[in-house]
Amino acid sequence: MLFKSLFAGTTILGLSLSSALAQHDAPVVKDNEPQTIFEAILQDKDNTTVRGVFTTYGAVDGIGIQVRVALTGVPQDTFLNYHIHDKPVPEDGNCYSTGGHLDPYMRGDQPPCNITQPQTCQVGDTSGKHGPVWSADGNFEILYRDFFLSNVEDTAAFFGNRSVVVHLPDNKRINCGNFHLVSGGEQEK
Repeated sequence: MLFKSLFAGTTILGLSLSSALAQHDAPVVKDNEPQTIFEAILQDKDNTTVRGVFTTYGAVDGIGIQVRVALTGVPQDTFLNYHIHDKPVPEDGNCYSTGGHLDPYMRGDQPPCNITQPQTCQVGDTSGKHGPVWSADGNFEILYRDFFLSNVEDTAAFFGNRSVVVHLPDNKRINCGNFHLVSGGEQEK
């Protein structure tokens, strides 16, 4: 912090040091396509019981994305995190090949996401912004609006060509699936 305060306002390579060190909040996405639906279906893997589908569609007013998560086989007495990752799942199904979380505003992993300030979280940290998966009976379902995701191609927060990954509390990746276009959008034309 001493470095930052001593050199605040200093210009380095055309950028002020104070802006280069500042965290960039995610903007609310206001131009989503209401008719565009993307879906990600988790793989049928032998090493996990967790299965399910993530369905997304633009809100009627175009602000944010409606997200429906429906999972089965959730282990009891534990919680799961799920995130939108930067890369799609490759043909071999390796969830570790999906890279990190979708983070177009370069927030990084630290400090952890604060659910009360979702604009400061990584765009892809969906369970950080909306809560983890937990179930008493093995089934989990939730519907929410995420104001920072985009279903419009060529925008920073576009997720339609990416994946969703489900993690154990120790961050082990236990299942994943690619988003694909179900209806609407430029790709359908």
